[in-house]
Amino acid sequence: MIKLENITLSYGSRTVLRDVVMHLGKGELCALVGCNGAGKSTLLRALTSRKDIIIDGTPLGELTPEMVAQSIAIVTTERIRIENMPVEDLVAMGRAPYTNWVGHLQDVDRDVVTSAIEAVGLSTFSKRDISTLSDGELQRAMIARAIAQQTPIILLDEPSAFLDIPTRFEVCRLLAELAHKEGKTILFSTHDLDSALPVCDSFLIIEGDSLRKLPTAEAKPEMERIFR
Repeated sequence: MIKLENITLSYGSRTVLRDVVMHLGKGELCALVGCNGAGKSTLLRALTSRKDIIIDGTPLGELTPEMVAQSIAIVTTERIRIENMPVEDLVAMGRAPYTNWVGHLQDVDRDVVTSAIEAVGLSTFSKRDISTLSDGELQRAMIARAIAQQTPIILLDEPSAFLDIPTRFEVCRLLAELAHKEGKTILFSTHDLDSALPVCDSFLIIEGDSLRKLPTAEAKPEMERIFR
């Protein structure tokens, strides 16, 4: 579903990752790990913008913006705090690639939004103003928006960063379910190895300017060597 072949990524004048080769398959949950400033966010941004990234066999540069939006959903670290916006309206933003030019929701769109809210356990919050949500509740709403976008690929930047320990595990279990039961390709950056290790199929490890992909069993001792 996602393929990089000998790609070098830079941030300003600094080369972050050199000669990256990477492949993520359908139904795979992969965690992206590295020290602060290693280039995790740079890599995630590249996966939505670099024309030479291969998405399901097609270079990203050959896809229209609408096709990209129907292929990749991304959850960033940005916190949307808009007063008087209910959760269901935030989640409905994920339907933008499928609605008409005025953004009118059809019944099928409303059903998708309802299902996405249910998937993250926020059904009782659908009418709630997002400005009143806790960080954990808002994060789940942002993930629901990505689910409502109905893309085969979901990218998340530090999805557990603002969550308490139980909710971190819940979010990781949710991501595993989306990958394994719905066949989505999911990549998320994280510092929370304890929550990621039980559910991930593989890890992308940034060390220096190199990127390595390892199955979880092989990745664990390597990460202990590098990060602990």
